[in-house]
Amino acid sequence: MTTTFSYWSMANTLHGMLVAFGEFFSQHGLIERLMQVPIAQKTHTFRPQTKLVEFLVGTMSGIEYLQDLNDGPQPVAKDTVVSRAWEQAGFAHFSGVSRTLEACDEETVAAVEKAIAEFSQPFIATVVHDLLRCGAAIVYDFDLTGQAVSPTSTTYPDATFGWMNDHVKLGYQLARACLSDARGERLWLAGFHPPGDTVSSKCLKELVEAAEAQTHVRPRRRPELIEMRMEAQRESIAQTLRLLNQHQAKLDCLQQTRIILYGKVYHAEQTQKGPISRQNKAILYGLNKLSIVSPRLF
Repeated sequence: MTTTFSYWSMANTLHGMLVAFGEFFSQHGLIERLMQVPIAQKTHTFRPQTKLVEFLVGTMSGIEYLQDLNDGPQPVAKDTVVSRAWEQAGFAHFSGVSRTLEACDEETVAAVEKAIAEFSQPFIATVVHDLLRCGAAIVYDFDLTGQAVSPTSTTYPDATFGWMNDHVKLGYQLARACLSDARGERLWLAGFHPPGDTVSSKCLKELVEAAEAQTHVRPRRRPELIEMRMEAQRESIAQTLRLLNQHQAKLDCLQQTRIILYGKVYHAEQTQKGPISRQNKAILYGLNKLSIVSPRLF
């Protein structure tokens, strides 16, 4: 500890939080796990795994483009203090990082996901244990946010047009799940970005499955409650239909009464003018007949 303190006390860096994160990940074995990830690429100056770690450092530093590792306002690739905190002798040029990322395949991605899951598991298990021990509810927070990209871009894989922020845009749906501890703080469990046209119900199902897989807690499903709600809705719909039929019957009766009254008014008007002709009698007869056969026409 004396040697470490002596080194950090003499070091200067603009990325203090990255140094702290590097020490934290080093103590809990994440960097060691990442250095064992298989990548189909030869080693020249830096091992491929070193460039994978550098990409993680750049992501946590907030770079927008990969070249910001070297050409950004505060290039992290040139910060030796950060590289030592992350157990690396140095960082490669961003072009080398780009080639390494291009060489990564599905096996590499699966190994990285496994390394992160193994690193996260003790923290998740502690939160779940504390919640269960005190009898508190396990609360998952699910978030679905649209992430738009350039509408004319053709380089984003699987990006599609979907509803995002009250507009149709090209991009993804960012789906994230986290766990709230006893103090209300959030612990991230999983995240993925399906295409922009993915419906929310599908994302929710995947988030629930991912959250339960991470916490190893699967609450009992209660389909009987859903059935009770559906039955209540059926009764409500049946009652609405009964009321609708009653109102329709009243409306038909009123329509027929209306036609009869029209006929009487017409008869009274013709009587005041004199004897009713045969033609007008035929009109009255036709109106009465239509009112009986199809009162809704009037």
